Amino acid sequence: MRVLNVFRSILSVVLFVTLTAGLSAQESTDLSLPVIEKVLKNGLRVLIVERPGVPVVSFSFMQPVGAQDAPKGKTGLPHMLEHMMFKGTETIGTLSYAKEKPILDEMDKVAQEMNDENDKLQPSTERLKALADQMKKLEEEHHQVVVKDELSAIYTQNGGQSLNAWTSQDATNYTITLPANKVNLYATIEQDRLTHPVFREFYSERNVVAQERRWRTESNPNGKLEEALEFTAFSASPYKDPTIGWMTDIYKLMRPDAEAFYKQTYRPDQGVLAIVGGIQAKDILPVLERTLGEVPNPPVAPLKKDWSKEPPQEGPKTVHVQFDADPIVMMGWHMPNFPHSEAVALDLLSNILTSGNTSRLIKDLVYGKKIVTAISSYTGFPGDRSPDLFVLSYTPAPKHSSSEILAAIDQELAGIQKKGVTQEELDRAKRSVESSFLWGKVSTSELAQDLAYNQAVHGDWRYVTRYLDMANSLTTADIQKVATQYLVSNNRTIAYLERAQK
Repeated sequence: MRVLNVFRSILSVVLFVTLTAGLSAQESTDLSLPVIEKVLKNGLRVLIVERPGVPVVSFSFMQPVGAQDAPKGKTGLPHMLEHMMFKGTETIGTLSYAKEKPILDEMDKVAQEMNDENDKLQPSTERLKALADQMKKLEEEHHQVVVKDELSAIYTQNGGQSLNAWTSQDATNYTITLPANKVNLYATIEQDRLTHPVFREFYSERNVVAQERRWRTESNPNGKLEEALEFTAFSASPYKDPTIGWMTDIYKLMRPDAEAFYKQTYRPDQGVLAIVGGIQAKDILPVLERTLGEVPNPPVAPLKKDWSKEPPQEGPKTVHVQFDADPIVMMGWHMPNFPHSEAVALDLLSNILTSGNTSRLIKDLVYGKKIVTAISSYTGFPGDRSPDLFVLSYTPAPKHSSSEILAAIDQELAGIQKKGVTQEELDRAKRSVESSFLWGKVSTSELAQDLAYNQAVHGDWRYVTRYLDMANSLTTADIQKVATQYLVSNNRTIAYLERAQK
């Protein structure tokens, strides 16, 4: 999401030529990234970058709904909805929706009865077993009318690649890359998927999501520690809840919950579709208008995103996680979110601290003192739409204590707070960020996702290029200021992963 002025190197010139070829001056809406922008009649915003001669086209459909938007007690619902959007429609994924629908409705009833029984002070194991048997029979009956993974198969059979989706704290994204002559296919399928989605296999998919949580979090030391850091650092912000959801919530999610949430949040007038590749806007826009432009906005009020704001942290916090793995330490400082200019300054400070062998902490702690085996830092955790965290994570070297390492880190930070960073360090960080931007825009898929994300989450796709200008305008005094203001102990939460004492 973070980007720079593209006229600073040979690579940037190549990129500029690639992105601007075939467009008139009137069609170019930005000096370095000629995006053609159109709002369809239902409010869906379309962003197009033409790349003449490229044989493929990448689509990124982004909704500004993420894990932080989950209803209370239903954490993980936005992620579950992402899974459901691959299950098909009333015509894709089924032999007969008329026969299927009564089965789905009966599954909802049984699932609700199971939830109700589990909510009792003393649930009946006999009753729960009977309900589980009933659900199993319904699932077997349902399998007889389902064409499994038909949506994915249609895309694959037509040359589709990288069909995927992801859910973050801030947004949900659906991507696909197709041959450039398959635009009509994409528009037709996505119109059907957005207008007539069927959330089939919901209750079996809950088990898939639960297993994903076990794999990504509960049996993963880094996932376990990240979750502990989030939950401890945030006291009011919805960022304290994990993207995948809490296990107790996952097993209680209901298909009607997902349908209601879909109507509140998957609205064309809030969505963004970015398209990059070998197409021409004059050809594709009429197709989109008569397909995706016909997707109705649901007759319900959109979700109000008036979540609690995180109060200032008033002292250091710590959390200890016991896990059978080598120790890891992760710390986070509260910071403003992008597009605040101080967030960009903290991005550059992160680069100065841990990017490359000559960065301050790697040079000092890994190669110099040899007290850590690895150290890294990053910003924008766990999201980017609300104030978030600057994170620093390290693996202690054998026989070196966390207190020793923390003292060395604090000494390095104190030096920056007192004397600042050098101009050479800042210039190197700017070049590093610029290089990452340039290479990241070669891929049609990555560029489409960057455009859609910045429009959906930050409100303007132009941040794709403005970011680098923001970074290049910063001075060493700006870096010193954010280090002094934010990277202080009273604003810090430290999460320790350690083995249980025997």
